[in-house]
Amino acid sequence: MRHKVAGKKLGADTQHRLAMRRNLARALFLHSRIVTTQAKAKATRRYIDRLITRARKAHALKNTDRAAYVHQLRILGREIHDRAILHLLVDKIAPMCEDRPGGYTRIIRDSKNQLGDNAPRVIWEFVDRPVEDGDADQE
Repeated sequence: MRHKVAGKKLGADTQHRLAMRRNLARALFLHSRIVTTQAKAKATRRYIDRLITRARKAHALKNTDRAAYVHQLRILGREIHDRAILHLLVDKIAPMCEDRPGGYTRIIRDSKNQLGDNAPRVIWEFVDRPVEDGDADQE
């Protein structure tokens, strides 16, 4: 029994699971919309929300308290190892989500299942994402 054990194992050992979570976060931050399995999206959603909340704090402190801003960036840097993604998160994604108290992403069920293991696929995207030219026909 898994009483009081948080998180899903996703059929992977710890290091693979952490790497997979970071890679999903990186892809979502870069593209603002990705297709993945339902289990991975649900397991990673909490992680993404915490990163965005931390980035919102950093963005609010950017022009007021330099030391607190750098502290927030260092905390984010522990999870996001790419400096370009880190600044994208703080400078572009955090202001986009600053009016929202939580729930920054949405998970939309896809009609097709994944080839191979028949896992349910989902489209995972930001709620307040900017609509690009190629996405206008999909919405």
